[in-house]
Amino acid sequence: MLAAVVAEKNFESASNSIKKANGADLIELRLDYIEDFEVVKLKRLLKNCKNPVIVTNRKKGEGGFFKGGEKERIQILKKSIDSGADYIDIELSSGINSVKELIKNKKKSKIIVSYHDFYGDSADIIGKYNEIKKLKPDLIKIVTKAGSVTGNFKIFDLIKKADKENRKIIAFCMGSYGEFGRILSIILGSRIIYASLSKGKESASGQFTLDELNSYRIKKLDKNTKIAGLIGNPVEHSWSHIMHNAAFDRMDVNAVYLKFRVDKLKEFIDYFRKLNCIGFGVTIPHKINVIRYIDGIDKKAKEIGAVNTIVAKKGKLTGYNTDCYGAIQSLKQRTKLKNRNVVVLGAGGSSRAITYGLLEENANVTVLNRTLKNAKLIANDFDCGYGSLYDLKNINYDILVNTTPVGMHPDLDKSPVPLNLVRKGTVVFDIVFNPYKTKILKYAEKKGCVVVPGIEMLVNGNVLQFKLWTGKNAPEQFMRKKIMEYLKNVSHQN
Repeated sequence: MLAAVVAEKNFESASNSIKKANGADLIELRLDYIEDFEVVKLKRLLKNCKNPVIVTNRKKGEGGFFKGGEKERIQILKKSIDSGADYIDIELSSGINSVKELIKNKKKSKIIVSYHDFYGDSADIIGKYNEIKKLKPDLIKIVTKAGSVTGNFKIFDLIKKADKENRKIIAFCMGSYGEFGRILSIILGSRIIYASLSKGKESASGQFTLDELNSYRIKKLDKNTKIAGLIGNPVEHSWSHIMHNAAFDRMDVNAVYLKFRVDKLKEFIDYFRKLNCIGFGVTIPHKINVIRYIDGIDKKAKEIGAVNTIVAKKGKLTGYNTDCYGAIQSLKQRTKLKNRNVVVLGAGGSSRAITYGLLEENANVTVLNRTLKNAKLIANDFDCGYGSLYDLKNINYDILVNTTPVGMHPDLDKSPVPLNLVRKGTVVFDIVFNPYKTKILKYAEKKGCVVVPGIEMLVNGNVLQFKLWTGKNAPEQFMRKKIMEYLKNVSHQN
């Protein structure tokens, strides 16, 4: 179930916020935020609310803002039961006697007994689960903060354990490493996912907004939902989930595309082999290192030496490279490549893929990179020119391709090269897609260049990924429409 968190300073604002919780199954009312608490106001709000309400009154040690004493805090929870709250959330740290008393006198309310670890993922969550289980609440809630991607795995295993024991559980991780886990936990069997009503209204780190969860089709996810997503670090800048999730919906594919912030690549791959996955996209910094952890690799990806797409089938992981196709298609839609002089900035996985594709089209390629030895490695593998970024001023190029992350959100005011080194009348392609128009592309427009935004490569590459994962032709124009609508919305918000 989808719970919209209402965290307002007074009952009037809370009431107004509840009206905005379109699509939510539940409302979590954070009484610890409310400064004008009165039982009469609470009864009125609960009576008028169309959704079931979870009443929560967090103390400071549990990430809340309640300023009174502990007896007063617990008394408010008791009054919330009398006022008709559908659910009461009480922390295990409130003390066994307080929890037992609340459960004993719950009337028509359901009791959630919760445990939170705000300091990492080292807590004995199985022990806490067993401790709460003995109290026999209606729901058990275990939340930790993921200090690494692996922090989610203990939560996932706990959900599976609770499912086998026929216990109702709410479990997920907080923090940026735990964002994808909030959604995946629902697929695995966690009963509630929490969402803020808008950006800036989050009640915990890593919490999505209602609109964001709707873009993941949260209400259509179930235990049969297949898993796909982007492996990288960072990944928050990515927009691929907008296209893939819309395409899954359009083509009636029961799958979801998530964003996996991964610091421990091997551990992630080993764990996700056991899940219901169809594949992954791969981005910085894992495009080369991931090869050692998969079972096979497509011929082109092997020649390129970088993988940005993994297909999972019958327990086997096979690597592909859709960067090459996505980039070359984007360039060919704007210009000819044969015999053109092309400078590729950067020497990572994307640079390898694009250099390979350009040489296939008989372009003359020079790879420039801040670290010269990395550019030389690509030059040796593909028999092309190379140099340092400082050499750009001496090269007469027709096409300039940026494969570095310079200028990517949030560093919007940076460019891999200064304005004076962007040659007038050339073609400039930046694979960075967030923002849509990077600093280097703005420079290019000033010089009268043909610009190729990274969103083009993203769309073309995602179309091929969709086909590899599902076996179905992707709805290309629909995916393009969705990402452009999203882009306009983001631009309007900014």
